[in-house]
Amino acid sequence: MEFEEAHGMFINKHLSERSGERRGRLVRGHNYAEKLFLQNVWWPLFESFDDLHPEYEVYDWNRKSQFLDFAFLPQSGGSLGIECDGFQSHVKDMDRERFNYAVNRDTFLTGMGGK
Repeated sequence: MEFEEAHGMFINKHLSERSGERRGRLVRGHNYAEKLFLQNVWWPLFESFDDLHPEYEVYDWNRKSQFLDFAFLPQSGGSLGIECDGFQSHVKDMDRERFNYAVNRDTFLTGMGGK
């Protein structure tokens, strides 16, 4: 199977299993950088999207819902959170408050072993 076909099936599968904000985040959050990561890093390594979850919901220190770009949750155990921090959304359009929150979020996820 080629990447484009597999990617389309991957996204459609996750869209069909979601509703509300979890579905909305996938529609809005899976963009150029995330697809580029899958195409140029993930797919050449694994040639599969098994056990990979896009826009995966986790809760931060305030029990506020956050979304990782990807979570790899193999059935054999363990987990890996992946963030594709693009320039536009993570640097260019960020003020001090958003930057501080992003640093705290990344530190929390790292400390929890989720990133």
